[in-house]
Amino acid sequence: MPRYAARMRSGIAILVAVLAAVAAPAATADEPAATAQSVFNKPGPYPVATPVRTNPCQESVWGMVEHIAVHMLGNHDDMTCTQAFPNGLESPIGVNTYYPANIAELPNAPLLVFTSGFGANPGMYDALARQWAGNGFVVVIPYEFFNSLLYVPALGVATAVTADRDPNSPLYNKIDLSRTIFAGHSGGGQAALQAGTAFPGIASLIDPAMRVLGVLAIEPGPLAVGALVSVPTLFLTGYNDFVVPDFAWVRWWQYNLSFQAPAWIANARGVSHFSPVDGLDNYLSAGTALAWLRYQAFGDEVAKDYFVGPNWRLPADKTYFSVERNALANALS
Repeated sequence: MPRYAARMRSGIAILVAVLAAVAAPAATADEPAATAQSVFNKPGPYPVATPVRTNPCQESVWGMVEHIAVHMLGNHDDMTCTQAFPNGLESPIGVNTYYPANIAELPNAPLLVFTSGFGANPGMYDALARQWAGNGFVVVIPYEFFNSLLYVPALGVATAVTADRDPNSPLYNKIDLSRTIFAGHSGGGQAALQAGTAFPGIASLIDPAMRVLGVLAIEPGPLAVGALVSVPTLFLTGYNDFVVPDFAWVRWWQYNLSFQAPAWIANARGVSHFSPVDGLDNYLSAGTALAWLRYQAFGDEVAKDYFVGPNWRLPADKTYFSVERNALANALS
């Protein structure tokens, strides 16, 4: 009888083990890998201060036209605009500034000069600017409607340098000009590449501390040549973009000719030319943009893993149809 009871207990134990194995969750290796969007597309740790005020773009006639156009082309969220003409009656030329509200308590912040797209209102990038400022950047968005040539980011640099030197500014002696990055979308991406061509050689003439760390070119226009850009550059394109197709100039004479500095290009599925002015959850490269900015400006090790090393994570990111990097980026460690 004791022998029979022992066998019963052994059988029950085996049955329990089998049932537990069947009910257990799938192995970690079978789980989808984290994307840059899922890891980085989140609010930053800092509250954001800005004098910028936005309203729904469709409150103006021009804004209504833009609103209808981007929704017809696949955007999901309503855009926000400032009152800069033609979306309102304020000056069509200016600079919007965003920064951590507690910047006085923080180390000096890197400068991000972002140029809007051709014909775009600067308020359309309010969500991106707030995300970047919340992650520790001073963000300036210079604008003048066309937003396509070097003088526009130059206006942003001038505004930032003036604020850094002004004792009455909340940014007085708080901008780290040695960590300056140029960025832009569409025509503004073209202007950012032009800035990445011109500013590295003259930065110290503007301010002895100024240094350009890189360029973030989001679906950039054609009037820039990669061979002339001497700082690390990330090109973000969209698989559904018919305005700046991934296979056109952004590869022909921009990424493919980037041989002076490390360069990356990532073509996101489901992203159109107007996705950068959609909500952050619907712009599927928002997380990658922030990861690259954090890697360049802060040396963020988690972010760096997406771009550097033999096992860099971006090629495995299911957000992207294709991802490439040049020989200089491939040599980074």
